[in-house]
Amino acid sequence: MARAPEAAFEEAPGRLNGSGPVAVIDIGSNSVRLVVYERLSRSATPIFNEKELCGLGRGLASRGRLDPGPIASALTALRRFRALTDQMHVASVHVLATAAAREASNGGEFIASVEQIAGVPVSVLSGAEEARLSALGVISGIHEPDGIAGDLGGGSLEVVDIRKGDIGIGETFPLGGLRLEEASEKQLKKAEKIVADSLEKSKVLAKSDDRRPFYAIGGTWRSLARLHMRQKGYPLHVMHGYSIPAGEAADFCRMVARRDIESLDSIEVVSRNRWPLLPYGAAVLEQV
Repeated sequence: MARAPEAAFEEAPGRLNGSGPVAVIDIGSNSVRLVVYERLSRSATPIFNEKELCGLGRGLASRGRLDPGPIASALTALRRFRALTDQMHVASVHVLATAAAREASNGGEFIASVEQIAGVPVSVLSGAEEARLSALGVISGIHEPDGIAGDLGGGSLEVVDIRKGDIGIGETFPLGGLRLEEASEKQLKKAEKIVADSLEKSKVLAKSDDRRPFYAIGGTWRSLARLHMRQKGYPLHVMHGYSIPAGEAADFCRMVARRDIESLDSIEVVSRNRWPLLPYGAAVLEQV
């Protein structure tokens, strides 16, 4: 999806010869994110990354619609993203929308507003497409991965089998943090039962074993990893590739889910906007 800038993209400073920046806008159930990459490549180099927590999926499970407040927040963020990509002379912009826009009764109306702002068509992904793209992200960032990739968003969880770099079957479950918080009425025990009942049906998880790694993707799980890194005194600030033994990860998630969030050691390293969903992300990660 190309959008011609007013000036040639080669005029932008610091650009490799013959290349043009590519932008991806991800409209999720909890956040809206813009990432600009230097150029298309197997392992693209990001040069700009910004997100806004808009909570598009909040209330969707009970009302079936996107609420006006989150819509306004998302559209405001998208206007800023459009201005930024124009300023950076981005050669092409790809806009993707996931569970909230896909499932809401007014999702089509929202997407039309997004397309008017972005100036390009929006791709509304199915659950299967989300799983495939999650797997491709793991493959592009890790050499010959062999395990299960899990992508937890605000509205859904995707799991997909990856074997020596090849993508296997993928599944999607309505276990995103916002949706789980609403479906459980903010009761952790009820949330854990919802997760257990859903994942019991998973063919991907059933055919795996404890020796294969689980590749965790998504903002809530990144927040959990950041908290674990700080509590353990991990010396690096790079989160990509951070590894936790399965048993230790389960114990950590159990502790996060059951403790009062504000009482957790080093919780200040996690954005306060992320705190409400941490117990639900921990409950899902503990069971996968």
